[in-house]
Amino acid sequence: MPKKWLRIIEEAVNKIENDEMELGLQVLHKIGEHGKEIPEVMFCLADVWYGLGHNQEAIKIIRDLLANPTIPKEMDQEAKIMAAEIALDEADYDAAHEYLYALKEEGYEEIQLYLLLADLYAIQDLEEVAVKYLKIAHERDPDNEELRAALSEMYMKTGEVQEAINLLDEISETTFHALVLKARTFAQQGQFEEAYQLYTKAVQYEQLPEVVYGCALMSFYTDKWEEAERYIQLLIAIDEEYVIAYLLHSDILLSQGKTEAAIDALKKYVDLSGFDVEHIRRLTALLMQAGRYEESKEYQKLLEQWDLQEETNEE
Repeated sequence: MPKKWLRIIEEAVNKIENDEMELGLQVLHKIGEHGKEIPEVMFCLADVWYGLGHNQEAIKIIRDLLANPTIPKEMDQEAKIMAAEIALDEADYDAAHEYLYALKEEGYEEIQLYLLLADLYAIQDLEEVAVKYLKIAHERDPDNEELRAALSEMYMKTGEVQEAINLLDEISETTFHALVLKARTFAQQGQFEEAYQLYTKAVQYEQLPEVVYGCALMSFYTDKWEEAERYIQLLIAIDEEYVIAYLLHSDILLSQGKTEAAIDALKKYVDLSGFDVEHIRRLTALLMQAGRYEESKEYQKLLEQWDLQEETNEE
C-alpha cells in the first residue's frame, strides 16, 4: 500500500485516539471516497473501521472487495476472514458459516479459520463440533498455550474432564489466562486448595472481579477467613455492584459469628439482586434470630405478596 495512504490512515486513527473523534471519522470517510479504486487502501480502511466497532462500515467495504474479481487471492481470503468475524459479532451465523466454508473449500489452512469455526459452533452450543476444530488448531500449533487452554476449557464443557486436566497439566502457568482456567477447573473438581494457590497467583497479574471473587471463594472454602474478608473488600472496592460478592460476604461473616454484619451484607445482596425469594427467606430468618422483628416483618410481607402473586398467576 502506498505510504501516503498509510500515513493518512494513521493520522485519522491518532485523532480518534486523542479525543478528536469527529475529525478523525471525517478523514476516514474521505479516505473511503478517494481511495476506493485501491484495494489495499480499502482493506486497511475496513480493518480500521472494524477495530473501531463500526461493523457496518467495515462489512460494506469487505463486500465490495469480495465482489472485485481482480483482488489478489490472499486479500480475498483475509477479507472473508474479517467478514466471518463481523458476522459472528453480529450473530449472523448463516453468513459466518458461508464465509468460513468458502475458505475451507478453497483449501485455506490458517489456524484462524479453525478458531472461527470453533467460535461459530460454540456460540450455538454445539461444543462437540467446536472441540473438533479446536483440536485441529491445536495440532497445527501445539506450543500455543492460550490455544491449549481454550481447548481444555471446551473439553470441560463437553464433560471430557480427564482430557481437560491432561491439557492443563501441560500448561506452564506463565500466562494469566492459563492460571485462571486451571484455577476454575480445580475449583469445579472440588480441589479448593489447588484452586486457591492458582487464583492468588492470577490476581497478581490482573485484579479482574472474577479472579478476585475466586480468591475470596477459595479462601472461604479453605477456612482462611481473614483472607477471604480481605479479598471481598477488595472486590467491592473494584466493583460495588458485583452482586454475588455480598452473598459470599454474608457467608464469610456468619462463619466468624458476625451475625449483624452478615445480615447487612445479605440485605445489600437482596437489594441489588432483585426478588431472590430463597435469600429473602434466609434474610427474614436471620433477622428473626437477631431479634430484629420489625425488619423481618417487612421482608415477610414481600414474601407473602410474592406467594399471592404466584397463586394469582396459577389461576
